[in-house]
Amino acid sequence: MSSIVAIIGAGASGLVAAIVSAKNGSKVHVYEKNSKIGKKILITGNGRCNVTNKHMELSNYHGLNPSFVNSSLNFFNVSTCKAFFLELGVELVEGRRGRLYPRSLKSSSVVDLLVHECRRLHVEFFLKHEVKSVDKKDSSFVLHVNHKFLHVKKVLIATGGLSMLTLSSRDSGYELAKHFGHTIIPTHPSLVQLISQENLKAISGVKIKGSIEVFENSKSKIFAHGDILFTDYGISGSAVLDISRVVSYSLLYKKVLHVKIDLFFEYSKEQLKNLLKKRQLHANGKSVTLWLDGLIDPKLAYFIAKSLHVHVKKADDLNSKELTKLVYALKNLTLHVVDTKGFKTAEVTAGGVNTLEIDSQTMESKLQQGLFFSGEVVDIDANCGGYNLHWAWASGVCAGKSMSEMQV
Repeated sequence: MSSIVAIIGAGASGLVAAIVSAKNGSKVHVYEKNSKIGKKILITGNGRCNVTNKHMELSNYHGLNPSFVNSSLNFFNVSTCKAFFLELGVELVEGRRGRLYPRSLKSSSVVDLLVHECRRLHVEFFLKHEVKSVDKKDSSFVLHVNHKFLHVKKVLIATGGLSMLTLSSRDSGYELAKHFGHTIIPTHPSLVQLISQENLKAISGVKIKGSIEVFENSKSKIFAHGDILFTDYGISGSAVLDISRVVSYSLLYKKVLHVKIDLFFEYSKEQLKNLLKKRQLHANGKSVTLWLDGLIDPKLAYFIAKSLHVHVKKADDLNSKELTKLVYALKNLTLHVVDTKGFKTAEVTAGGVNTLEIDSQTMESKLQQGLFFSGEVVDIDANCGGYNLHWAWASGVCAGKSMSEMQV
């Protein structure tokens, strides 16, 4: 019987699994359908690769069973992660909100050093090799790859999810898992831009710091604050990505949603009205739009003033009732969300292989001995900030260690 450990997917979790397994003495083959290694890693963190985050908390993780990540995160914590990459030659520096990046601020540095370590440990890569199927025959697994049938000892499915479809993402990992009886939690895009019913071309390109709240009917679902970018199709920005998982899930079940954006979240309604009243004293015949200039972007000022039918008025002439309406509009800019931009631009896939069917310590299937899972193919996703990559590293390390230690 072949002693080869086969890893399907040369992404974040697959690469670290290969390193750990090879270090522990396994003969490792990595099969990748693309022509490049680590394609998704290269574009993470806007090309800077947000390796991890020093604030590693369970609240940043989602799925049917988020606590599934505890074993992996305890075994491969932030300190362990930093030491792992330092040993590879990746110096990490801290950015905003505890985010840790390679000092080079280049994702390519991370990929290059991971690949170098793999090659040093004699890991063999087979690029443009798509695994069509995996079967269990006697004591080995049989992989159908590029019209050939290969016998291996153990298999790790590290194929990733459906996010970033432009990088040739597919559902192959889910299909392989289903073949062995695994159930797939319905997938949907996360960390994705949102499409609004309203035409926002007039304010496309405007970026603000604000807060955003999601409502399903009249019930509040989630709240976030940070960057909000208005676009031709709707909204983007860090705050929007933070709420997108909840929105995407609701849309999956045909729920009617709207969001309220507060352009002045640091002010109460009363404080904002008092501010506007003070500015009214020095309006000096300015139009409402010009009067709001200096507080908010001129395009946004005109957009809101026009929606209230006061854009042609002078700011001096606004009465108390009109000021109250203006305050409400500035703190409750309402948009109706009809869709997301989908897996084409989503950074992460929510849903995946049911974690109840995987051993949280070893990442081995509970349904088929010798079969392992790691990374995005599993029903675990996380918030922005390096948490998704950390899950990929951590689950890959646990799987790699387990595959090299356990006998089938």
